[in-house]
Amino acid sequence: MEVDFLDNIVKFNSLASGRDKLFRLIQYSSKFTWWYLQKYGISKEMVVKLQRLSSALSTTRKFMRLGKSVDFLHGALRSIHLADNVLRWTITLSKLNQSVYLLFDHIVWAGRIGLAVIDKDKWGNLSARFWIVTIILNIIRDMYEILGILYSEIRLRNAKMSRSQYKNGASEHKHLSRPSMSNSQLLVKCVVENPPVFLDLVRNLCDAVLPLEALGYIKASPGIQGLTGTVSSVLGIASTWNPLLRLVPS
Repeated sequence: MEVDFLDNIVKFNSLASGRDKLFRLIQYSSKFTWWYLQKYGISKEMVVKLQRLSSALSTTRKFMRLGKSVDFLHGALRSIHLADNVLRWTITLSKLNQSVYLLFDHIVWAGRIGLAVIDKDKWGNLSARFWIVTIILNIIRDMYEILGILYSEIRLRNAKMSRSQYKNGASEHKHLSRPSMSNSQLLVKCVVENPPVFLDLVRNLCDAVLPLEALGYIKASPGIQGLTGTVSSVLGIASTWNPLLRLVPS
C-alpha cells in the first residue's frame, strides 16, 4: 500500500496539471492565512511573507501555463465531435474561452515581470471576462448532467413504485404500496453514486467567485477568495489524483 501511495505521488508530481493544482492550493491557502492573521492583528511580519508567497506563486503559475492555450484549442477540436449537442457546445466553447483567457493571462504575466509595458487593468479585465464565461459554460454542463441523472433516477423510482403494489389478504382489500424513496434520499443517492459531476459543480461555483470579484460584480474579501480558491484547488487535486473522480468527457 505504501508503494502504491509513493507511485501515485510520483505520477501526480510528473503531471504539469498536478503541480499547477498543488501550487494553486498553496497560493490560495496562503492568501486566506495572511488575511486571517491581518484581520486579527497577528504577526505582521508573517502577513508580509505570506502575501509575497501568494503573489510569487501566482506569477509562477502563469509562467508554467505558457503554451497551454494550444492544448485547449486541440481539446476543442476533439470535443466538437461529441454526439450530445449540449455537451458538444458547452465543452467546446468552454475550451475555446479558456484558451483565450490563458492567452490574455500570458500577456498579464509579461507585464508583471517587466517583459512588456501593458495596461495591466485592461488585460486583467479581459482575462477575467473569458474566465467567467468558461466557468459559466462548465456550470451549465454540470447542471445538464445532474438534471439527466435526477430524471433517470426519478423514472426508475416511479417504475419501481408501479411494480411494488400488492394485495393485503382478500381480493376486495385495497392495493397497498411499499414505501418509496423520498426526494431527499433520492438526491443523496445521486450525489453518492455520481461524485465527479457534483464535485465539479462545487469546484466551478467556488472558482466563479474569483473572476466575479476581479470584474467588480461582487465584493469578496481576500479571505473569501482564499477560502473558495483553496476548496476548488483541493477538489482539483482530488480529481487529478483519483481518475474515478474526473468528469468525462472533459
